Amino acid sequence: MFWQEDAKKEHFTLPETIQNAVFNIYARILPIDHGFLLAQALLKHLPWLDKVGAGIFNISVADGNGWMQNHEDGFYYPSKRSKLTIRVPKNKLNKVQQLLGKTLDLGEYQIDVIKSLKPKLLSDMPVLFAKSIACDKEMSEEDFLQVTFEDLKMLGISVKKIMAGLENNIKTDTSTIHTRSLMVADLKKDESVLLQEKGLGDYRLLGCGLFIPHKDITNI
Repeated sequence: MFWQEDAKKEHFTLPETIQNAVFNIYARILPIDHGFLLAQALLKHLPWLDKVGAGIFNISVADGNGWMQNHEDGFYYPSKRSKLTIRVPKNKLNKVQQLLGKTLDLGEYQIDVIKSLKPKLLSDMPVLFAKSIACDKEMSEEDFLQVTFEDLKMLGISVKKIMAGLENNIKTDTSTIHTRSLMVADLKKDESVLLQEKGLGDYRLLGCGLFIPHKDITNI
């Protein structure tokens, strides 16, 4: 008998260099636009965050995918499933644990950090989503996608499918940052990890440029 299998798929091992530190939290109410307040609160406890390329995700909400928004009053009520997630180098994971048991002061709002969960490796899924990419407010969608295309090429990523989503604003104490959400599809495994490690654009501590896996581009 002669039996020849198809060529083996290349084995891919997820790197551990960059990981997501994840915490269970309690917060009674938070403004939807809380990125700046959260960053300032975390920097009081972890002042090195802005020196290591860390990224701070907005507190997760049930429908927080960036393609639809139902919180017309500008606030939401985090659930027991809401998480605080900080993307950091592996060698900083232990230092992030200093947050456990702390109360983050966001002025009129507070977040209690009540439990540390197992750090999560980045994903190798082919579809990634970023809720916020900082961009010029006057930029058209076509121009935004062109700039994104060039930025991805500079990272060494072969661009096949990109889609722009909702526009939004992030307010800081001195300015307003305009953003768009972005979907990138048909990524190779190493490209997917690279994009999560590097991100796109500025303002990582405000949640911009941070990518997460998305199950299916047809669901948006």
